Amino acid sequence: MTNVIIKNLMKKYGKTVALMDVSLEIKEGEFFILLGPSGCGKTTTLMCIAGLIKPNKGEVRLGGTVLSSSESGEFTRPQNRDAAMVFQDYAIYPHMTVYKNIAFPLKIRRMEKSKIESKVR
Repeated sequence: MTNVIIKNLMKKYGKTVALMDVSLEIKEGEFFILLGPSGCGKTTTLMCIAGLIKPNKGEVRLGGTVLSSSESGEFTRPQNRDAAMVFQDYAIYPHMTVYKNIAFPLKIRRMEKSKIESKVR
């Protein structure tokens, strides 16, 4: 894990503003929770970090790497980011348990089983 930095993120769907000027920093090893009512932008924020949607404005960094920037036009595709997102409704791997869904990206990186266990639990 490395730092995640979001600066002045904005996402619109037509005339509807889903995110407006969102900035945050998640430090390496830090436990972080996005909490809020339905429709406040939690999923949109996570999807911008994962690269599943492109923000209209702002910047997303993972470590020192710019993944998305409205200023420079940079946008790294999801498969080229060192990030993953597990959906609430098991949309990606419905045949796997929650544990296996979370552990999957660590397993394909050939992380030791003991390290996977400690990170997922």
